[in-house]
Amino acid sequence: MKYRKHILAALFCLMLLFYGGDWLLENALRGPLDSRRARTAQLEEGIAARERQLDAARRIGRHVLLLQRQSLPSNTEVARSLYRAWLLELVRFVELSGHSVQSGEPQAREGLYWMLPFTVRGRGTLEQLMQFLFEFYRAGHLHQMGTIGITPLAGGNQFDLSFSIEALVLPGADRADRLTTGYSARLASDDLADYDVIAQRNLFTGGGSLDAVEHTYLVGVVSADGRPQAWFGLRASGEKRELYEGESLQIGRCTGTVTEINLDDRDVIIESDGQRWLLALGENLTEAFALPPEF
Repeated sequence: MKYRKHILAALFCLMLLFYGGDWLLENALRGPLDSRRARTAQLEEGIAARERQLDAARRIGRHVLLLQRQSLPSNTEVARSLYRAWLLELVRFVELSGHSVQSGEPQAREGLYWMLPFTVRGRGTLEQLMQFLFEFYRAGHLHQMGTIGITPLAGGNQFDLSFSIEALVLPGADRADRLTTGYSARLASDDLADYDVIAQRNLFTGGGSLDAVEHTYLVGVVSADGRPQAWFGLRASGEKRELYEGESLQIGRCTGTVTEINLDDRDVIIESDGQRWLLALGENLTEAFALPPEF
């Protein structure tokens, strides 16, 4: 009986030691260790996030420095005068006739920079238009083309041209009284000759089918059966053709394929012999605009 009591007491102590040791391991050792590991992982993630932020800040800083080098001079009135003079020199260089260059008042944008609006008008050929765009995008100024208006004149060789342009003045621009003389890297090619194909005569104006082409209009850009569809109206005959992307449009000897239909902008892109032409709603085929290779 005496030994039995000792055995039970020993078993009871072993049970206390087992459960007590497990509690001690879990709460006194493993818990703090797991907490320390979680805290270490949290700190390491915080360090990694901060490093990513610093890398992004450095990239933004380098980008801002580049933009400041391209910016117009920091004085907005000086910038306005110099950039307008540059635009006048450009239209004279490409020999647009009846040209004019107008500048609007500087506009503050969110208190961060100034936008200077300009409007250029003139008359010229597609070759002159391409040369104007080539020199514009080749220049290193911090500017962009807003809209381009192209209106064909009688004969099909001359066009009334209009351009809305925005140029920017950033704080910290490194020049106060002159424009940048650098060049941009936005063009796919630095050789104007590579863009000659754009200035070639619109394929939709050639041959004996000119009258039919002139009277074929893009009259609708709709969604049909869940797919975008372009409607072309032939006013001479009253016929209407409804085409999906990938289908061919043939008017006389002029043949093209509708490659893209944009429901939002209400326009289509037609490809003919490797050249892509942009046609907006309400325009006839002779008003299609040849897209640059990068578009």
